[in-house]
Amino acid sequence: MTRPPSRRDPVGTACRVAAIALLVVFLVFTAYLGYTASQVVNIDFLREASSGVAVSAGIGPALAGTIWLLLLTAVLALPIGIGTAIYLEEYAPRTRVTAVIESVAANLAGIPSVIYGIVGLALFVRALGMGPSILAGGCTLAVLALPVVIVSSRTAIRGVPEGLRLAAYGLGATRWQVVRNQILPAAGPGILAGCCAAFTRTAGAAAPLLVLGTATFMSFAPQTPAHPLTSLPTQIFAWATRSQEEFAALAAGAALLLLLLLLAMNLVGALVVRRLNGASR
Repeated sequence: MTRPPSRRDPVGTACRVAAIALLVVFLVFTAYLGYTASQVVNIDFLREASSGVAVSAGIGPALAGTIWLLLLTAVLALPIGIGTAIYLEEYAPRTRVTAVIESVAANLAGIPSVIYGIVGLALFVRALGMGPSILAGGCTLAVLALPVVIVSSRTAIRGVPEGLRLAAYGLGATRWQVVRNQILPAAGPGILAGCCAAFTRTAGAAAPLLVLGTATFMSFAPQTPAHPLTSLPTQIFAWATRSQEEFAALAAGAALLLLLLLLAMNLVGALVVRRLNGASR
């Protein structure tokens, strides 16, 4: 079979140029952060607590708080979000109530994150008495991540071929057996990719945590969800608002670390998705 003659494709060329430009901008931005942070980033910077003196300030408590928030978000958002998506796609009857729920879930994904902070302040911090704690922040970020998890999971489940369901039902499988053994393995890569996108959004969210009353100065790393709320995005915000040039370098160092953390998380997710895609073939 001969290849078709090559022709100029202006759309493809424009897309290629845009992708290269985006990569260049990302590399330049990362290099700038690395250059700015090179004077402060070291092992002590990763272990020390925040301080009013830039020379001795670190991100130890903020890094620990971010890890706590990600764990709580995963524990709370994943089961509820994926379970809701399975119910809406496989179990819920096609009624007006279901249509309203689907529309609300889709629209919630586009609401600004600061709105979730206001809801978290009223519900978790004040009404439920959690205070400005890691637990309140994790619950708020879980609510922020839920719409993205639900929408992406529903899209992945809807993409499973209908013939796979019919074949399983034809062999006598129950609905739950079809969901567990056929639909979830086939939709797993798409669900995981959507969860990574949700965690990327929540891990870099500063506005809802600032509304909750996050602590920008802590002398110890949080050990339990009941400890005061702190995170890398809010620490970056606190340092970036200081007028001293040294704190700008600290903010750049924390931003670079957060960027690498998100990049590593997405890289691991991409590798798992690739492995799941290979296993499903």
